[in-house]
Amino acid sequence: MNVAVVGVGAVGGYFGGLLAKGGANVTFIARGKRLEALRATGLTVKSWKGDFAVRVSATDEPTKVGPVDLVLFCVKSYDTESTIRQVLPLIGEQTDVLSLQNGIDNEGTIAALIGQDRVLAGVAYIGASAPEPGLVLHQESGKIMFGEFDGGVSERVSGLKAFFQRYGCPADISSDMKTVLWTKLAWNAPFNAINTLVGGPVKVILENPHTLELARLVTAEVVTVANASGISLAFEQVWERNVTFSQHYNVKTSMLQDHEAGKPLEHEALNGVIVRKAAEYGLQAPCNFALYALLSRLQGTN
Repeated sequence: MNVAVVGVGAVGGYFGGLLAKGGANVTFIARGKRLEALRATGLTVKSWKGDFAVRVSATDEPTKVGPVDLVLFCVKSYDTESTIRQVLPLIGEQTDVLSLQNGIDNEGTIAALIGQDRVLAGVAYIGASAPEPGLVLHQESGKIMFGEFDGGVSERVSGLKAFFQRYGCPADISSDMKTVLWTKLAWNAPFNAINTLVGGPVKVILENPHTLELARLVTAEVVTVANASGISLAFEQVWERNVTFSQHYNVKTSMLQDHEAGKPLEHEALNGVIVRKAAEYGLQAPCNFALYALLSRLQGTN
């Protein structure tokens, strides 16, 4: 199986690096200093599971690669449409595109351009950063969850899980990826946003009663909008999961890392989407709106 990794940050670098380390045929699509580093010194991963370095194939010209069997699509949500257009030469009739992005709308955006039958939904559970080109620091977790966007477990999903296992990439499958995506959003909306505004590792949010309560209220709004959208979530279960996951999460979120690096933020995909969908259903999401407004201003200072 030929694999192309699009978006070689922490997520693409780590999971693509695992596949390359395991012997899979992987090409990294990159540009600028990241491309230069991958070509010159390869990819280095410093991980709590064990460090490794691997020489990799990297290019900024998808046309030279041609259609592959699998695209790991790991770009920021605001770049989804423009990037999928740029990498169309990678996508043939038998290509699967697996989105490992934050948010709930990326799969639909990709499908609108290449067809739903070529798109798989996924989430990456990982605490990691890419502090410099060609380097990934892996600090927490490290697993993919994926499946058909419309549900069920297909033959291609089962085959892809076997492929991941064969080449050393931890992955599980889900028959209800829409619920998985919304459940992750119910963590991302409060904790990514608040962490970006207050700084520090994620766990400090739980150590202050006011930020803890704000996180709870934001989570409740996401659950309410999810249920209005036809996705059945139980607030008590979601909140317990959020607290359990976050209380020992001694790393910065991806959005805080982006802010500190002067990069655009994903507040549209994490909080703006809740505000917009709430309005569609005649609901209000004042806490998400407050975070969205503050992050919009913060975005302007980058």
